[in-house]
Amino acid sequence: MVQTVEGKEYLEIGYSILPEYWNQGYASEASQKCKEFAFENNLADTLISIVNKDNIQSEKVAIKNGMILEKKINNYGGHPVNVFKIEKVNELDTSA
Repeated sequence: MVQTVEGKEYLEIGYSILPEYWNQGYASEASQKCKEFAFENNLADTLISIVNKDNIQSEKVAIKNGMILEKKINNYGGHPVNVFKIEKVNELDTSA
């Protein structure tokens, strides 16, 4: 999805998984594949994940996907969120 954060557009890695499928690695695997696809096909140089501040499991998925906490926003669509980010150049540096 394309998301606008503080006036700038980003390509976001996001997902929604039914609770009975949580903690089985689906989110991590899907997020990683989306990141790889976006970078390999030059869809974006920067990817983000917008995570509700109380969603610790999704924060872990973002971190496992190589993302770092970029900023905390108190009101994004009416909710406090944490924005995680990864840049293609940093991904290339760490995968060598």
